Amino acid sequence: NQAIQTVYGDVGLTMGNLQLGGPESPNNDNNDPFTFNWSGFSWTGSQNIKTKVLDLAQPLGFDNFSLAPSINLKWAMPWLKTLRDSGQYEQFLDETAEHVAAVLVYWRDNFGIIPRYIVPFNEPLSGNGELAGGSTQQLTDIVKRVGSRMAAEGFSNVKMVVPSEETEQKSLARASGILKDAQARQYVGAIAFHTYPYGSTYSDYEKILDTSGIGTPDESKIQVRNQLRDLAAQYGVQVWMTEVSMGPGNRYNDDPFGDFAYLRARAIHIHDELLYANASAYYGMNNMWDLKTHMEHFGGSDDFLSERSTIALINNNTNEVFISGMGYAIGHYARWIRRGAIRLDVSSNNPLVLVSAFRDESQKRIVLVLINNLNVQASIQVDLSGVSVGGMIEGEESFGSVRWQSLTPFSPESSDRVNLTVPALSVTSISIPISEPTSAEPALQPFRLAVLEQNYPNPLTTFTTFSFTLGEPENVELRIYDLLGRKVKTVLNSTLSSGEHSVTVSMPDLPNGVYIYRLETPGGAKSKYMVVRN
Repeated sequence: NQAIQTVYGDVGLTMGNLQLGGPESPNNDNNDPFTFNWSGFSWTGSQNIKTKVLDLAQPLGFDNFSLAPSINLKWAMPWLKTLRDSGQYEQFLDETAEHVAAVLVYWRDNFGIIPRYIVPFNEPLSGNGELAGGSTQQLTDIVKRVGSRMAAEGFSNVKMVVPSEETEQKSLARASGILKDAQARQYVGAIAFHTYPYGSTYSDYEKILDTSGIGTPDESKIQVRNQLRDLAAQYGVQVWMTEVSMGPGNRYNDDPFGDFAYLRARAIHIHDELLYANASAYYGMNNMWDLKTHMEHFGGSDDFLSERSTIALINNNTNEVFISGMGYAIGHYARWIRRGAIRLDVSSNNPLVLVSAFRDESQKRIVLVLINNLNVQASIQVDLSGVSVGGMIEGEESFGSVRWQSLTPFSPESSDRVNLTVPALSVTSISIPISEPTSAEPALQPFRLAVLEQNYPNPLTTFTTFSFTLGEPENVELRIYDLLGRKVKTVLNSTLSSGEHSVTVSMPDLPNGVYIYRLETPGGAKSKYMVVRN
């Protein structure tokens, strides 16, 4: 109970990937993939997850979980590998589909639960290699066969998260192959990736601090994240970072558990996944890990606090639960940002002060997470556009040995400006209550009445048309920016009459990618995304 409260109540996790213990491991339920032999499945893992995790965690907000009926030929389902390798490929595909469908039917019929997503693979062709020598085409075939079976069983709204490969690059390659297939992509809801191998930029917390932490992010890692973002935008799916660890065992035992550097590094990592990959989910390693499991897994080693990529660590001997730096970093986002919040355009004029911003319409607030990588405290001025501050600002900060320390609520500098000072080498979350401009505020009225449409065509190749409506005559600037906030083109800068306007622009030399186009008027600004695919 204490561990569940820590992970889902204190840190605030709302989603996760539930491992179900191999329902068909090590044997097939029967030789007919279209008839469930329920006595041939093992549901102990599902029952334990339901009673020991979900029943306790769902009241705390853990309600967006994915089921993982993992297709694992390497060690869990050797019979499935035998089918494939003996030339019985069609039956192999039908059996994988039955395996996934059986899990969904069991959870629906026994627990009344239908998840939004399933995760059929975990490092299938790399890392763990759980597809045991498969191929991208095989992944695609499995997605199509599983998706078709899910639809036949009444689960047409459940989407798959694929491919969860070991590295960003390998995940990009496999996801590209799957999504190119028109039949397969209708069943995909998110592209998932891991950030290995150990020692790579985002696996190693010291490398995070030595790159993004000093204002010089790894350009090769930005590039592959931009490609993941663009691929997702092309096909209308999400991007999830679904596993990261700095490595097992005592690799970093020279660094004391609880060192703030790890918290700051993981907060930076989250910032970068949001910014460069446009990720909408960020996972650690495990939600919890305990001393008993650690000793069994590592041959008696008791250094379980080295597993600091896991959210919470449990000492079974003393009944203590510890939040890792990963957990505290995630908490700076998860404790304040609710599902449905929209990530906003935000820029910082200091590369050592990183900012993520979100608008939560249900709570009528804007949330900022500020990471100060300076060795001195920083005076922060937050300028808002298009909304007014509607009350006292709240928040919390972490630095040194301090974790999630509540800020004393304070007043804004003005209706559109918030000033605060953050400690050196710190992570700070603030919540700014907002109110929409009203007709009693004539200076803001043009923003309220301006309407910016989605450009067409989108994605574009050489030209596109921008359309917008003005409530009254005013000066209009329409600019295009990349996702780093750099201006790449001014489309329009002139005074226009009220009413509907459109402008068609040729952009044959604009590199492929996702861009922001921004309509600016004296009353405020509105932005939308567009995709260039030449």
